[in-house]
Amino acid sequence: MSTIETQSQVYQSGTAVLREYVAMTWRRKWIVIGAVVFSMAVAWAYCVLAPKLYRSETLILVEDQKIPETYVQGVAEGNLEQRIFVIQRQVTSHTLLRAAVKEFNLYPAVVDEFGIDAAIAFLVDSIVVEMVNKGQTGNFVLRSGIDAFTIAFLHEDPGIAMKVTDWIGSKFIEANLKSREQNAESTTEFLDDEVRRVKLELEKRENDVSRFKSTHIGELPQQMEANMRALDRLQTEINAVNESAQRLSDRQSLVQKAIQEYQRFGRTNAAFASGPLEPDPLFRRLKELKEKLIRLKAEFWDTYPEVLLTKDELDQVQKELIAVYGIDVLKPGEKPLDPYLQDLRKQNSELGSELGLLKQRKRLLLTEQKDYETRLEKAPEVEQALLILERDYNNVKNSYTSLLDKRLNARVVENLEKRQKGGQFRILDAANFPRTPVYPNQRRILVFSFIVGCALGVGIVVMKERLNPQFQYPEDVEGMLGPQLLAVIPDFRVELSRMTRLGHLPGSNLPARANGHSAVAAAHAVGWRRLVRHTEAKGPWQEMGFVARWWPNSITGEQYRVAATRLALLQQDTQSTVAAVTSAVKGEGKTTTVVNLGYTLARDLGKRTLLLECDFGRPILHQYIDAPPKWGLADALLSDVPFEECHYGFGDVPCWIMPVGTCRTSVSELLKSERFGHILARCREEFEYILINTPPILPLATMNMLEQYADLLLLVVRASSTTHHVVRRALGSLRANRPLHVILNAVENQSLPNYMYDNYYEQVARSGQPTSSV
Repeated sequence: MSTIETQSQVYQSGTAVLREYVAMTWRRKWIVIGAVVFSMAVAWAYCVLAPKLYRSETLILVEDQKIPETYVQGVAEGNLEQRIFVIQRQVTSHTLLRAAVKEFNLYPAVVDEFGIDAAIAFLVDSIVVEMVNKGQTGNFVLRSGIDAFTIAFLHEDPGIAMKVTDWIGSKFIEANLKSREQNAESTTEFLDDEVRRVKLELEKRENDVSRFKSTHIGELPQQMEANMRALDRLQTEINAVNESAQRLSDRQSLVQKAIQEYQRFGRTNAAFASGPLEPDPLFRRLKELKEKLIRLKAEFWDTYPEVLLTKDELDQVQKELIAVYGIDVLKPGEKPLDPYLQDLRKQNSELGSELGLLKQRKRLLLTEQKDYETRLEKAPEVEQALLILERDYNNVKNSYTSLLDKRLNARVVENLEKRQKGGQFRILDAANFPRTPVYPNQRRILVFSFIVGCALGVGIVVMKERLNPQFQYPEDVEGMLGPQLLAVIPDFRVELSRMTRLGHLPGSNLPARANGHSAVAAAHAVGWRRLVRHTEAKGPWQEMGFVARWWPNSITGEQYRVAATRLALLQQDTQSTVAAVTSAVKGEGKTTTVVNLGYTLARDLGKRTLLLECDFGRPILHQYIDAPPKWGLADALLSDVPFEECHYGFGDVPCWIMPVGTCRTSVSELLKSERFGHILARCREEFEYILINTPPILPLATMNMLEQYADLLLLVVRASSTTHHVVRRALGSLRANRPLHVILNAVENQSLPNYMYDNYYEQVARSGQPTSSV
């Protein structure tokens, strides 16, 4: 897609949204108009009733300070932007304003009733301190580097406003030097306290850094290189230990092999018998101790001290032999080892001891290596924590240094203020006498109220439409419920208004016109005269909505023909159709739709149609019968009244109405009875279409009992009234799976396509008769 096409689509989309909002506002224009009128009325009443205030102001010049700003760095001084808040507080100080209230007797009623503090509060609200821009001011231009501000006072009396403004300006300048000196002293005291506090904080931060370094000694970032060198050294030692252990292990394997060969084959290995071998003296000592123990046991008891000592020495010798030659050397029946085998086992034992020492050494080295590796792994975390501590320490140190500089400057400024060497204030323009009130500003208030009213009205409309969306267009129904839209019925009031714009008022004589509009208006006028005569004879004007009978050639009557034709096409293969006409809530135009649709089916399509009233709570169908009905559905269900006497026809078309009749029991019992099903079966035999006027779905449960008898459901939705969530809730409460079709009722003119009206009136103008379309 090209850029031009994309921009065009975006433009069209934005235009569509704008049109939607315009249409939305137009539909509810009275809300916007009401909001604007209300806002303007409130604004006008406020302008009339609000007290008039006069403003007098004096211009005060701020002269340059008499010492270089580079020496005193703005602790108690600074430019006007930095000092304007202090100036405002000085002007509105309670001490100054209390004197002003007493001097000019301001707000005496407030002082008598609430006290002088309330009057001071009123006075604070009436004083305005503003900076003057460096530039064109009145008839002169302030030179660069000159600052000025104004002190203004508002009061109902212009003379008092001028006097109070002049008095406040003068008193402010008089009290300025004392105030500046107090500010400088308080600033110095504050900075002294801050310096002491920050110094303690700095010492605490320094102690934290030292304590952290001592706690994580060996893990600090500057020790990482030494740790890595130690790790390399340990790795070298571990490798050396591994090599020594390997050599000793090989030597031990050779010794063990020599022992096995000697024990099995008696062969000796010259590598292990290089010199004369002698028996181990431990064997001789073992033999002597055993012989001694035998002699002692023969002469003494086992508890004799010398026997016990001999046993202990014998156990010690055995342990030494086991440590050198193994446990097998003391087995009973074993012959004493010869010197060669004794030497081999001794070498094996010594090699095993050396291997054990090497393994222990290796474990120590691995433990130390793991410790250094842990240090290296924790080094980034320790470094990050140390950086945070050092950062906090540096921040506090910088704050401490800055506070020392500011304290020095504050002391210099304090001394200068005491000697009146700082900046000065001077009245450049005295207070003027105001002649016109500045408050309320009627033009600004009215314009603002108009804008607020428009915004409020549009906001209410948009929120009402968006937060609680309603069905406005056929697309809304199709988007939510699918292609079940049966017809779109215009609002009859719109039709009547269109007739009026064509130049014809219903009931009056038509002018002689030859165009199509006069033909349409003539047809409407005939219907209007018939309706007037009918209602005058009958009484109530209930039949105003009976469009299919009194205005069959209107666009509304044409749409009922569209609905009837589509309904007939939907059920063209069935002999008899029962359609339950219902709505989500009351006031949707359900009964009017039943009457017009049934009358159109009978008159235009020739279908035998019965309008069955089942809205027992608010029955209305009986009002469309010419004569007062005597019997109805309840009578047919509860008594033996013949079925033929319970329904009444119009006479000119094959359409009948069965009203409610006299109901003496609950609705649930009537609808649950088998006789109701028999009556519907009888209706199916005599009529082609039975339109049941049911109660609304949501307030009652009647519809849940009636829907099982219907072949299809016709849901009447009133445009610009019914919300989406109400329809969803209503449809969700239904249980029977019946085909659903929707009739969008009372659609406004701007919600319908223009071609629906244009084509209709063009065809009527050509033929003089309305055309039916599907």
